[in-house]
Amino acid sequence: MSKRLRWMALGGLLTLVLMAGGAVAAIAAGGPRQLADFFFGPHLARAEVVLVMNGGQVHDFRIDRGRLNRAPARTQGSLELRELDGTVQLIPVAPGAVVTIAGRPASIGQLTRGMMVTAVRDGSAPAQQILVEGPRTARLR
Repeated sequence: MSKRLRWMALGGLLTLVLMAGGAVAAIAAGGPRQLADFFFGPHLARAEVVLVMNGGQVHDFRIDRGRLNRAPARTQGSLELRELDGTVQLIPVAPGAVVTIAGRPASIGQLTRGMMVTAVRDGSAPAQQILVEGPRTARLR
């Protein structure tokens, strides 16, 4: 490879790295809170977040957000959510799952069709945390 071609390749690679870094910096410019709002705000349909915790233990969290299609009593301990992109997910819920509605403690029996729900589970385990934004708020479009 000629010296000129190497310099051109190096320049192209450097340009690519700088552009990617600029895009990440633009999202994170406001700090961690704005980054979290961007990825986990009202446009979230689902996410997978891998964290390394407690001395190297890996947790693969799955986060699903959508409109509750069926009350949990009708799905035998599971939530049926219609996510923002139209995907319907059946999410099993652990018996001791922590449920909050508009930030207040609640029970799974208080969930009703049409509520906007976010379910958090570790891997393929049943959801341990259910967050509800409030009765029939933040409608899907």
